[in-house]
Amino acid sequence: MNTALSREPSIAFPSPSPLGKEEPMVQQPLHVQEWNVPDVLPTIPSNYNLGHSHVVVDDASPQTIASRIVKSLAQYSVAAMPHKNHENSLQAEANCGLKFAINLFSVGNGNPNVVVKVERRIGCSYSFHVFSTAILKAAKGIRCPLRSHSMDIPKCIPQDAQEERKKCIQFDTQQALGLVRSERKDAQLLGLQSLERLSTDDYAASLLQNNESIGSLQSFLQSNFPTCVMKRRALGVLGNIMKSCPKPENHCDKLQCQVFLENLFAMIQKCANSPHEACAAIKCLQSSLDALSGDKHENLAEILSNFQTSHHSQLEHESKVLQDRLLQQQ
Repeated sequence: MNTALSREPSIAFPSPSPLGKEEPMVQQPLHVQEWNVPDVLPTIPSNYNLGHSHVVVDDASPQTIASRIVKSLAQYSVAAMPHKNHENSLQAEANCGLKFAINLFSVGNGNPNVVVKVERRIGCSYSFHVFSTAILKAAKGIRCPLRSHSMDIPKCIPQDAQEERKKCIQFDTQQALGLVRSERKDAQLLGLQSLERLSTDDYAASLLQNNESIGSLQSFLQSNFPTCVMKRRALGVLGNIMKSCPKPENHCDKLQCQVFLENLFAMIQKCANSPHEACAAIKCLQSSLDALSGDKHENLAEILSNFQTSHHSQLEHESKVLQDRLLQQQ
């Protein structure tokens, strides 16, 4: 069997080198209002392994199935766009950095049924399982929220005293900051992920409210940094810190720095190419409106009025929150 021919029709991302620099998907809008697929889909290559992440849909046309999928991706805030060479393939990226392809095939031999295959390219296997399950159900016309299982701590386990809890938070925060300042990229990402969770706690966020820690986080916002995922995680931490202290006058100097605010504006203006980063930047600006000049308020209002957010439910929600706060200050 000739393996050279097996997968070419389905690939929406090149297989990455473990040490290679992550490239953006493409420099054009990463969302689709409509995914136009051909009436006659390509058949599945004979040596293509479908695996478990696929379904066969027998109750709809290819275009109807594609529309169902696009609608579900918007609901799950997944950025997506059709593959430039294969009309039957959609490439997608979740905020967590997971990248996957969605491919439509014909069963062949006169069978009108459509095979929907979701194929992981980069990212967490468990996240892929969650997203692919929801997307495959959507392709069959079944509405399904993303389900990520969590377990509560049993009530029989004694809770730490307040002082002990604070000591644990202090220790965890320092450990995560140490990882962020490491020279290893994998350690940096692990540190940012830890800080993003920790900073949802007001006390942990207050520990990070200093120029040294903020400077370490802002270093990941450089446009030439190897991975967009680190930028998103850093923005998530900064947003949590700013939310925990809603009065801009109480923010440390680096959070009020005009260079930082200009950087957030630039990310919002690139919403079409980078909706995940724009969403995180908007969350940061929600707590910084008082630090902006009147001209900036007008510019921001104009940018938000031109937003097309129906493709990304989280971006749509955060944009509305920011617009409401702008109106309150007028």
